[in-house]
Amino acid sequence: MDMENIRHLNEDIVEFRRALHRIPEVGLDLPETRNYVSNVLTAMKLHPEPCGYGITCDMGHGERCLAIRADMDALPIQELTGLSFASTHSGAMHACGHDVHTAVLLGVAKYFTQHDLNCKIRFLFQPGEEGYFGAVNMIENGALIGVDAAIGGHVGTILEGGPTGTFMLKKGPASAATDDFKIVFSGKGTHGSQPQNGRDPFMAAANFVIATQVLKGRESDPNNPSVISIGSIHGGTANNIIPKSVEITGTVRTVSDEDREHFSIRIKEIADFLAKTYNVDADVTYHFGYIPMINDDKLTDLMGTVLKANLGESSVVFTQKASMGGEDMAYFLERVPGTFFFFNTNNPEKGITAPNHSPYFNVDEDILWMMAAAHIAFAESFPSVNFKS
Repeated sequence: MDMENIRHLNEDIVEFRRALHRIPEVGLDLPETRNYVSNVLTAMKLHPEPCGYGITCDMGHGERCLAIRADMDALPIQELTGLSFASTHSGAMHACGHDVHTAVLLGVAKYFTQHDLNCKIRFLFQPGEEGYFGAVNMIENGALIGVDAAIGGHVGTILEGGPTGTFMLKKGPASAATDDFKIVFSGKGTHGSQPQNGRDPFMAAANFVIATQVLKGRESDPNNPSVISIGSIHGGTANNIIPKSVEITGTVRTVSDEDREHFSIRIKEIADFLAKTYNVDADVTYHFGYIPMINDDKLTDLMGTVLKANLGESSVVFTQKASMGGEDMAYFLERVPGTFFFFNTNNPEKGITAPNHSPYFNVDEDILWMMAAAHIAFAESFPSVNFKS
C-alpha cells in the first residue's frame, strides 16, 4: 500500500468534503449531491451509473467483488458551526458526517485510478440513510448483484473508546434495530375538580411509562443490550382540566430478533391492559425500522489486521459494545458478509467535540486519509482471505 500517496490524498478528500458540506440534501432524492459525485468520478475517467436514487461505480477486475459503501444524505438541521464552508441550504446540514464518508470514497476511487487492483470494487454512493431505507432502494435496483462482501464506516463518536483517529471494531451485532411506537390513550375529559365525571387517560399513560422500563429489565436477556425510551408525552391544555386523550411516543432498540419481536407484542399488550384497567381506550401503532447490523467475524478480524499493519496497533480497539443507534448498512450486510467500523474524528484539542446530529458537528479533517487507508488496505487484502468457510 502506497501510504505516502494515501496521506497526500487528504487534500483531495478535504476539498471533496467541503464541497459536499455546502450542499446538504435530505432523504432519497439528492440531485445536487448526485451530480457532484458523478462529475468527480467522470473527471477521473470512471463510469458512474444510477442505481435507484443512488450511484454505483465499478473498478478493477478479478473473481471477487468488494462493495464499499458511503451514505450521502444530510439531516434537517440548521447549521450553527460558523464554518467558512457551512451549509448553503437553509434547514439542512451534514450533521452526521455523511459528507466525509462520500468524500473519503471519492478519495479511494482516485487512489485506485493510480494503483493496481487485484479484485473488483463496486463503490456504493447511497442516499437516504437517515431513516429513508436508502440501502433497500439500491439493493432493489441491483446494487449487490455480483458482490461477494461489503464494508463501510462512520465518523464522529458513535462508539467511544479511544482517542482521535481510533477505529472501533465490533464482531456480530454492531448496531441496533430502530423501531418506534405511538400510543394514544383516549378517555373522557372533565374538570380536574370532578374526576368522577370523566375517564382519565393520564392514569394509563403514567403507568405505561413505568411498565415499559420493567419490560426491558425483566423480560429480555441481560446479555443482549436493549433500550426502550419514551420520547414525548402530549396531553392536556390547562392545569385544572383532565383531557380526553394523551399521546405517548417512544423508540425501541434491540440487537436480537427475539427481543425485537417480544417487545413489539408486549408493548401493545401492556397498553391494552392499562387501557382496560383505567377504563380508557388505547390506539397502538408500532413501526418496525431498520434491522440490526451484523458484522462478519472473519472480515472484522481482517479489518483489524490490516489497520494494525498499516496504521499501528493503537489505531484499533475491538469492543464488545454495540451502537444502539441505527444504520441501514445493515441491509447490505444482511445479504453479503462484511464489516462496518466506527472512526473517532472528534478532537478536543482542536475544539471538535460536538456529537453526531448536533448543529455544531464537525470532524478533524487532518485524519480523514486514515479512513481512506482502511478501505484501501482492506480492498488490497480482500482477494486472499478465506471468509466463506
